[in-house]
Amino acid sequence: MAIYYEMKIICEKIGLTPKTLRVWIEEGLISPRQEGRRYIFDEEDLKRLLLIRRLRDDLGVNLAGIDIILQLLDRIQELEKEVERLKDALGEGCPPRLMS
Repeated sequence: MAIYYEMKIICEKIGLTPKTLRVWIEEGLISPRQEGRRYIFDEEDLKRLLLIRRLRDDLGVNLAGIDIILQLLDRIQELEKEVERLKDALGEGCPPRLMS
């Protein structure tokens, strides 16, 4: 069962101000579900926000750099899914070096 959080709870969990979170949403770093004027965050949003905060606070990456990093990570996930899909499609006919 999915767990959802409102902005106030997310801000408390992560240690952000609502203003900072709104900036990250406006910048496109995070895309929570919206119900009317309220934002609803799921576990994946929470993980992404923790990553953004770590990149900013611990590693000193600015928002433009964070955006690039997130785009690259999203692309890597897409490619990993595509590799798995292709492996499944090829099945047993796939050469062993491609199956590892």
